[in-house]
Amino acid sequence: MAVIFSLEKIMLSQLPHMELWKHFIEFCAIPRPSKQEQAIVTYIRQQGEKHGAIVEQDKTGNVLLRVPATENYEKSPITALQSHVDMVAQANSDSQHDFTKDPLQLQIVDGWLKATGTTLGADNGIGCAAMLALMTDKTIKHGPLELLFTVDEEAGMGGAFGLQAGWLKAQQLLNLDTEEEGEIYIGCAGGVDISSTLELQWQASQGDLLRISLNGLLGGHSGVDIHANRGNANILLAQELLSLSQLFDIQLQSFNGGTLHNAIPREAFVNVLTTESEPLIQWVNNRNTQLKELYKQSEPQITLSIENYTIDENQALPNNQTTELLSLFASHPNGVIKYSDDLPGVVESSNNLGIINLNPGKDLSMLNLCRSANNEERDAHALRIAHYQQQFACKVKISGAYPGWKPNRNSPLLKQALMLYQKLYNKEAMIQVIHAGLECGLLSDVYPDCDIISFGPTITDAHSPREQVNIASVDKFWDYLIKIIGELAEISP
Repeated sequence: MAVIFSLEKIMLSQLPHMELWKHFIEFCAIPRPSKQEQAIVTYIRQQGEKHGAIVEQDKTGNVLLRVPATENYEKSPITALQSHVDMVAQANSDSQHDFTKDPLQLQIVDGWLKATGTTLGADNGIGCAAMLALMTDKTIKHGPLELLFTVDEEAGMGGAFGLQAGWLKAQQLLNLDTEEEGEIYIGCAGGVDISSTLELQWQASQGDLLRISLNGLLGGHSGVDIHANRGNANILLAQELLSLSQLFDIQLQSFNGGTLHNAIPREAFVNVLTTESEPLIQWVNNRNTQLKELYKQSEPQITLSIENYTIDENQALPNNQTTELLSLFASHPNGVIKYSDDLPGVVESSNNLGIINLNPGKDLSMLNLCRSANNEERDAHALRIAHYQQQFACKVKISGAYPGWKPNRNSPLLKQALMLYQKLYNKEAMIQVIHAGLECGLLSDVYPDCDIISFGPTITDAHSPREQVNIASVDKFWDYLIKIIGELAEISP
């Protein structure tokens, strides 16, 4: 049963470790989509100033709080912690939420905290809240801390790209952007954007205007969920339309699907002009029934729908370009490209056709995110995808490449973290390499001598409105974090 709370009641509820939750609830009240982080940055700066930290901000917008050690630990080694402040802004199609001004509406369902109809931003708001709680909870012992809050992670890692050598003084860093409690990450994939455009020949056309929609898909993170057989709405809808175009005369007027390069598209919408509307509508309705049966296990809410549509626009693409575009989308490389040879079951390389935008009289634009644990393979796959698109006369730009994070199994910090987890919980933490773009790759490039690991609470379906964080796992994550911070404070300089 879902229990929906106002933000104030959430703060008064019996969530464990209220200092951490207090900060996270504030994060949920402050809009912070990527590239619009000023309000949350102001909150972080105010907290730092209020609690005696030295507050610094670089020209990219990243904030560093230098927190003095607690009494008797002034000579302990400096420990850095890092999380990103921005969140993926995704909402269900029926949501009226405005990510630029509205607070999130929170609910608790069977021990999980989630937002109503939108992403929650536990990725990576919980990490940020934990870092602030280390500073504001005066009962926690710690050495000198450097709390690094980066901006613009979800839209290209702009904050991490802007980091300069020498800003951090720590030789050990805890990244708090992992989404499975009990796992410690020591490596991640790199990525690169592939943006493309195609000039089209529009013409005035006649016929009935119909809108065909594919929605109800699970979506999710285009890295950690890419292996899970989740449908990409852009590709699935294109495949259905390509089949439809073999039976009926249609002209494509628009095709719009996905909003982020790093989220698996959950829905896509097209407008078509046709002179065969009645049989076409019947075909789509019948096909919807078939799709629900076909995807009842992997995509139980899939829905293909059609409706009459009216806009003051009669431009459409000729039949031959309609077919070419649908072929481009339907056969586009997507999903897992290769699994790791060294780590069974771990994805090495993948691609996500994240965004398609096509509107009357405009050029087509597409955005892909290609990931790989191997930087050379990342670049090679990106070139192959670009070549595929160029066969359809697309103009392609490859940009925004960021490196993977190379695992170091001999890390002293990892060894200490594993021993502590075993001592606390009488079981081993799992060492993992994640198929997602943690900022650790860029951090390790800028600070090659810094020992880095990553861990966090259990978050599922990040980058989608299904995102949720397990409350009990946050409790355990917090307990582990304050104990490892305490152990690091005991190390002699």
